[in-house]
Amino acid sequence: MAQSTLSRFINQATKERPIGVVLLPLRIFLGVTFIYAGLLKLSSADFLSATAPNGVLKQMQHAVIDSPISFIVQHAVEHYQLAGLSIALGELFVGIGILFGIWTRVAAVFAFILSASFWLTVSWTTSPYFFGPDIIFMAGVTPLIIAGDGGHLSVGARIRSIVERQLKAPSGAQQNAPLQAEIDRRTLVRTGAVAGVLAGGGLLAGGVGRIFSKQTPIAAPAPSHSVSAKPGSGAPKGGIKIASASAVSIGSTFQFNDKQGSPAFLMQPAKGTYLAYSAICTHNGCVVGFDTPSDTFQCPCHGASYDGKTGAVLGGPTQLPLTKIQVAEFAGDIYMV
Repeated sequence: MAQSTLSRFINQATKERPIGVVLLPLRIFLGVTFIYAGLLKLSSADFLSATAPNGVLKQMQHAVIDSPISFIVQHAVEHYQLAGLSIALGELFVGIGILFGIWTRVAAVFAFILSASFWLTVSWTTSPYFFGPDIIFMAGVTPLIIAGDGGHLSVGARIRSIVERQLKAPSGAQQNAPLQAEIDRRTLVRTGAVAGVLAGGGLLAGGVGRIFSKQTPIAAPAPSHSVSAKPGSGAPKGGIKIASASAVSIGSTFQFNDKQGSPAFLMQPAKGTYLAYSAICTHNGCVVGFDTPSDTFQCPCHGASYDGKTGAVLGGPTQLPLTKIQVAEFAGDIYMV
């Protein structure tokens, strides 16, 4: 009996707009998730911070190392606040479009682009691939790109229906080009107005949340006198292991993340001598690379160059050397201290 009742209910619900009813749960999940993600970023004091370890700048700097689109991310670092705002607003707007049925296909296309950019940066190194959520969101929005919202519980479809009634559009109005153009124009204007109101409400909510948000305090580095150990005695107090000494051959570099989560380079210029420098260019925050033939660090954004052994400025627009990171070898391992 229960099965029969459920079957009748589903059949009745999907009788008029089967595609729209079937896609509704997907729209609700994706729409709410994107809206929540956008509001979370807009209301966070950390997201646009230059120092917060979970801010957009640190995330982009970290993604440069392994991302297949690092050449794009590298230059986005220069304008990280604009990039961060674009991401947050993009998530908010596509979420509103998908959830409320406003230009659903367009919103789904941009949701796919956003998810693809996250997959190629933040989730690229996730293994196996299905542990990363972004590729799942790419697949999730695909049905909405193909079918739209199906006209079910859709603001866009509702507004178009109202406009057609107001203009007394007869059946087959699609053959009347001037009337069809007027319907399209009025639908576009009214749908855009509704979208603007909803987006404005979302921005207001994000702004209010940001007022009460506090930035995560940055942990102070451990003072140098707290490090106490002798070679072979084990890890130093307060030290963080970077790599085994055998992983860093003479003349080579080893990439790692410093205590703030930013990319850095470890090297062994001479046997038993280990040096480490932040990979963040002191000019505008781009991530430098190491050029082995010239033994220099090179910034691809504006051409700053640094000495490979001292981190001193050799040329370009910067005035400050690369930040040196204190390291030490203990029992065959290299530690940040």
